[in-house]
Amino acid sequence: MDNKIETYDTLWSLVDLDTENHKVKDIAKLFLNAMNDWPTLNQTLISDFIKEFKTFFGKPLTIEKLNTKKFNGQNTWQLEAGSSIAELMSISTRFCNESDFDKITANILNHYNKEFNKVDFIAELQYLATEDGGRKTPAKSGYRPQVKFDFDEMQTSGQQTFINKELVNPGENVKAKIKILSPDYFAHTLIEGMEFEFREGATTIGTGKIEYIVNEKLEKPAGNNVYSSLL
Repeated sequence: MDNKIETYDTLWSLVDLDTENHKVKDIAKLFLNAMNDWPTLNQTLISDFIKEFKTFFGKPLTIEKLNTKKFNGQNTWQLEAGSSIAELMSISTRFCNESDFDKITANILNHYNKEFNKVDFIAELQYLATEDGGRKTPAKSGYRPQVKFDFDEMQTSGQQTFINKELVNPGENVKAKIKILSPDYFAHTLIEGMEFEFREGATTIGTGKIEYIVNEKLEKPAGNNVYSSLL
């Protein structure tokens, strides 16, 4: 089942992980700036922000409409958000040949949804040396061993996309994007700092530690986070 970006935090995580320089990334940053400036308390859903933004500025959204909205003594942050969206629309018009706000936001989400479907969390992996029971040959980026967390007997396929490497030899460590096959089963169970094993059949060939959770549906609510109190 494909992941779909729904929240500010997920989009921010994916943009932050994006190491390339391109206009979609620049436009996405402006969109995130606008969401961050928007004054609604604890707003997280992208769809809610877009709805409120359009209600405030009126439809259809145009650069002129965004830039001519008057200050009324209470709408400072809405105007700040409007400034970011006006710049977003200007850049998209000049470099991407797209001026329609809805199509621009769809382009942002479509671009980063492709990346979202490659990663649930970032982990530091340590491959066991061959003499310690590890692989006899290097692993290639895209390798899919089984992932096993201590708290559950369930194992799931976990694709490893290595960061800044194509091959990892037995005994080496690497940072990787991990995409698990059963995210619904592990919903609300993972935390940053949690360790896991990865295996070939019954053989453990390495260990990992979650550094950063991208798919927030996997993240355990803070109030239930007993594991972190033991670290």
